[in-house]
Amino acid sequence: MIYEVTLGQRHGRVQVERHPEGGWWIRLDDGERMHVTGSRLGNAEWSLVQDGALRTVAVAVQGERLSAQLNGRGLTGEVVDPRDRALQELSGSGQGDVATPMPGAVVRVQVEQGDVVRKGQVLVVVEAMKMENEFKAPSDGRVDKIHVKAGDSVDGGAVLITLTEPES
Repeated sequence: MIYEVTLGQRHGRVQVERHPEGGWWIRLDDGERMHVTGSRLGNAEWSLVQDGALRTVAVAVQGERLSAQLNGRGLTGEVVDPRDRALQELSGSGQGDVATPMPGAVVRVQVEQGDVVRKGQVLVVVEAMKMENEFKAPSDGRVDKIHVKAGDSVDGGAVLITLTEPES
């Protein structure tokens, strides 16, 4: 999983993957992958070991707000899953094309051509990275064209549905 993290004036990307022998692979920006092991001490507190060095880290995330304490130093910032941000930006842009930001497989198409839809209505469900992502109508409209069907593989940026203004 990749996260965009901002702490104070510093912005970067953190990639976290499970390590096959336990713990995690962690990569900061485009740096080397680090093998980190650890255990949970409390609800938001971890004991982490990397290269023999023990650190106690407290991290709390509420929505996109991040609060952390590392070696007694308090930090606040923002953490964002870029997939969520891309879904919000691409599926909520008004009339026109509803597109997927990431490659995946179409699980369901929940509308038919000509259907009148309401803002927030689920149009298409795409599975990407073992998660189902619902693409919703960004506004009231009419389904002008359906570009996919259940079972289709789609590339990132693929147009799923085209909406037009609803007829008065």
